[in-house]
Amino acid sequence: MPVSVPRPLIVVAIAFSATLLGSLSGGSSSLLTTPAWIALGFPLPVAVAADKVAGTFWTVVGARNYLRGRPVDRILLSGMIGLGVLGAIAGATFATSVDPVRLKRLVGGVIVLVVVSIAIRPRMGATTGSPRLGRPVVIAAALPLGFYEGILGSGNTIAATMLLTVGRGFDLLGALGHYYAMASAWCAVAALSYWHAGYFNPALALPAAAGAVAGGYIGSRLAARFGSGVVRSIFIVAGLVLGGKLLLGW
Repeated sequence: MPVSVPRPLIVVAIAFSATLLGSLSGGSSSLLTTPAWIALGFPLPVAVAADKVAGTFWTVVGARNYLRGRPVDRILLSGMIGLGVLGAIAGATFATSVDPVRLKRLVGGVIVLVVVSIAIRPRMGATTGSPRLGRPVVIAAALPLGFYEGILGSGNTIAATMLLTVGRGFDLLGALGHYYAMASAWCAVAALSYWHAGYFNPALALPAAAGAVAGGYIGSRLAARFGSGVVRSIFIVAGLVLGGKLLLGW
C-alpha cells in the first residue's frame, strides 16, 4: 500500500531545496516554488503571497551570513529599503492587473544580457572596486526593483546584485548580502499587502517559510565559505537558466 506524504512536508521539502539553490547561487527560489505551489492547487496570488512570507524570513538569515565580517553601507541600504518598500506596496497592488507572462519575458531578456556581460568580464564581482554610480542614483533604482518584487520578484536578486556590483563596486558576496537585507523588508511589505487582499493561506505560507529559512541558512553559509570565485560561476549558470526560463515563458 503506497504511503501518502502529508502536504506540509512536501511544501517544506520544495521550499528548502529551492531556497538552498537560490541562496547559494544568487538565483531565484520563487521561480521554482511559485509553479510548484500552483501545481499543488493553490491560486497564483496565494502562491506569490506564500513566497513573500518565506522571503521575509530567509533573506534575513542570508544577509547575516553574507555580510558577516564585511563592511555595510548603511546609508545606501536604508535609502534602498525605504524606496523599495514604496515600490513593493505599489507592485503588490498592481499585481492583479498585470500580465505575468509578458513581464517575465521582459525581465528574462534583461537578465540574459546582464549575465552574459558578467561572463565575458572575468573580474566583475570577483573583488571590490571603485563605485561608478553615486548613491542617489543606485538608491533611486530601488523603486522599480521594489515594484517588481511586489508583483513577482523572480530575477530581482540578479538585477539588484549587478546594480550593486557595477554601480557601487561591491564584490558578489557583499552585493548579495546587501540585497537580501533590503529584500526582507520589501517581501514583508508585499506579504502584508497580499494578506490584506485576502491571499494569505497559512497552510501554504507557514511550511514554505520553515523550509525556506532552513535552505537559506545552509545555502548562504556554504556560499560565504566558498568565496566570490565559486559563487560567481554558480551565479552565471543560474542566471542564464533563470533568464532563459523567464524569456521563453516556461
